[in-house]
Amino acid sequence: MTVDQTAGSTLDFFVAPLGEAALLHAGGLARELRRGGASVEVAAGAKLKRAMELANKLGARYALILGDDEIAAGEYSLKNMQSGEQRRVTREELLRLQ
Repeated sequence: MTVDQTAGSTLDFFVAPLGEAALLHAGGLARELRRGGASVEVAAGAKLKRAMELANKLGARYALILGDDEIAAGEYSLKNMQSGEQRRVTREELLRLQ
């Protein structure tokens, strides 16, 4: 698990990759989000339920779910951790959220 945040700061995105291919994809996506100024944490090897618990515990604004289906479709599942709303977003839409 990587941490890219300073003490007391808000975590913008918690990325939950589902599988090895998604983990590789998540690394590049996290790097891109960080370049835009977002704080990002990637959960490596966690099951989805555990990843969502971690995102909540860390106070993440959004949880980003990446799986084979999402990568193939070019859309990711983005969950607003405060409201619970979940929707599909493209990479471009995601980068604009910062």
